[in-house]
Amino acid sequence: MSFRELTIKKAYNSDSDDILSSFYIPTLSKSIEYNRLAGFFTSNSLAIAAKGILGLIKNSGKINLITSPYLSKDDAEIIKNSTDNPDTLANILNRQIKDVDEKFIHNHLQALAFMLANGLLNIKIAIIFDNENNPLTINEIEQTGIFHQKVGILKDPFNNIISFSGSINETASAWRTNIEEFKVFRSWIPGENEYIISDQDKFNNFWHDKGKNLHVYDLPEAVEKEILKFSPRSFQELEKSFTNTIKPQTKKISLYDYQLNAIDSWIQNDYKGIFEMATGTGKTYTALGCLQKVLYDEKKIITIISCPYGHLLTQWIKELVKFGIDHIKVVCDSSNHNWADDLFGSMINNYYLNKSLIIFTTHTTLSSPKFREVINNFQNNHFFLIADEVHSLGAEINRNGLIDKYSYRLALSATPKRWFDEKGTEFLYTYFDKVVYSFPLQDAINKINPSTNLTFLTPYEYVPKFVSLDGKELEEYIEVSQKISQTIINNKGMSIFDDNDQLKFLLFKRANIIKNAKQKISVLSEVTEEIRSIQGNLFGTLIYCSPQQIDDVINALNQQGVIFNKITMEEGTSAQDKYNNISERDFILQNFGKGDYEVLVAMKCLDEGVDIPQARNAILLASSGNPREYIQRIGRVIRRSDLKSFAYIYDVIVKPSLNILSEDIKKVELKIYKKELERCKEIASNARNNSSAIRLLNDQIQQFYEKL
Repeated sequence: MSFRELTIKKAYNSDSDDILSSFYIPTLSKSIEYNRLAGFFTSNSLAIAAKGILGLIKNSGKINLITSPYLSKDDAEIIKNSTDNPDTLANILNRQIKDVDEKFIHNHLQALAFMLANGLLNIKIAIIFDNENNPLTINEIEQTGIFHQKVGILKDPFNNIISFSGSINETASAWRTNIEEFKVFRSWIPGENEYIISDQDKFNNFWHDKGKNLHVYDLPEAVEKEILKFSPRSFQELEKSFTNTIKPQTKKISLYDYQLNAIDSWIQNDYKGIFEMATGTGKTYTALGCLQKVLYDEKKIITIISCPYGHLLTQWIKELVKFGIDHIKVVCDSSNHNWADDLFGSMINNYYLNKSLIIFTTHTTLSSPKFREVINNFQNNHFFLIADEVHSLGAEINRNGLIDKYSYRLALSATPKRWFDEKGTEFLYTYFDKVVYSFPLQDAINKINPSTNLTFLTPYEYVPKFVSLDGKELEEYIEVSQKISQTIINNKGMSIFDDNDQLKFLLFKRANIIKNAKQKISVLSEVTEEIRSIQGNLFGTLIYCSPQQIDDVINALNQQGVIFNKITMEEGTSAQDKYNNISERDFILQNFGKGDYEVLVAMKCLDEGVDIPQARNAILLASSGNPREYIQRIGRVIRRSDLKSFAYIYDVIVKPSLNILSEDIKKVELKIYKKELERCKEIASNARNNSSAIRLLNDQIQQFYEKL
């Protein structure tokens, strides 16, 4: 019942938006009050106003409408000579509502008649005058712009308020066919409430006949009686006649030139390749464009779409429907205990029904012996593998899923190269052949999306915060560093970045000491206060931490009175009744999007593929140094959303205490720390504050050189 459950943009344009289905109907259905200033009155203006108000009626909501009639020269002259005669205005208005032959108008006028009959609708009529007190005709109003008011104010049961204003009139053609645009203001968004107050004041002035150059009249009784003729006897009768008289527009997904180029490159590479595309640049739709091409040519192809996690499959299924690909779909993962039988049965049906089949699975299931057995033993079919977040498939056990059976192969990832795993990376590049199209983070931050005239991703500020290890942590850190140094000495010529199992173990151990530094929790409290001082609240904040840190993070947030929830790998991904027939994970993300939680504390998840564009702040407490990890995490908060114009990335970095290290360890530490700061500089280079952020990082490196 709350507006916050809806995805409401700050501006709509009917040339690119289905304004009825995406804005007007959903907001009205959650409203308890709708105050409307509309330019002109016609029978179909009343009808279109009714679309969506079945929900408002169920809420016992009310509409207060101020509108103006179309006046001809004769009408204006009559009103001028008899402004005190209500029959004059009634005759003009009745003439404008009597033509209700169109089923759409008739059925929806019933809704307003029902509201009027039940005391849920108040209509007032505004007559516009010039400075000499002459009523203005429709043509004169258009020329002068007087009372070209098009303002709507909606309120839900929780006192959330939306106002909208722009070019749109309360007419059927405006909502259905005209190219119209309007701005939207939401009371729960910082900085927008002052515009709502202004619209409310404007409406109240007009409602109480305090507007300049106009007079507002109550709806004449004769007109009210004319409208009441359309009222059904019951709400059930109204609901029956109301259903399906407007069909929502279905907008076909159109691919951009760069996406079409990516598809062409994949086809020219013998239907194999990797799309290395930053988050938010449309790699899912680009992949579906490839699938659409293959489905056109291959009538009985079996497509497997594989993701690292089950909840990402739900997102893929939704995007598939939006894209307009309507084929038999089967989900084969741990949420479906009978997936093996379903897989085999659907493939048999696919063969005999001569239809294409789309299978959704996880990387774990894809690589399982049972899945491979079913696929390998099936004959006479072509198979197409789409591997989302393909870097995960480079892990040794997951590579088993990349079998020869798949003749069409497409891999997707913002970061296909695996960190500290040259063998896994080489395997992926051999199996999928090569990167056939690249759209890196730098391009996504700086290039303009032709559909929005904004950059593909949200600009962000990068704020590094530096901490040190405490005494106990430093002792362990030095001990591990000495072992790293000794390992390098014992293996002459080996680099700290060579693929050596013993060295790799020590580097991971050292990274975990840094990752879980105690001082990071103190800095967390400072950062949250900093966000509050800049933005007014913490809404839309993600905190990335390790399993060892999560209890300390939760305690710190509780002490600050922060409304938060944690999201780990333990939340269920299957729909449940207690979560309104969605999964626990989706329920948490949905509530975060609505603003019920200020903060999500993320542990071992929210790195890959999850679409939470409302997130605007990322606090990185547990960065591993893996480039893929930080790119994925940044990607969660720089996705485009109307709820933000830019994002903040807070990166908490541990700097070694060189003054107590031996000379040989200092040199090793400088190399390692310099590598870490290079990672930070890569993030900083694309930030809107890149100059100051990079200067700060360079100063850190310079300080180290001075201590050597």
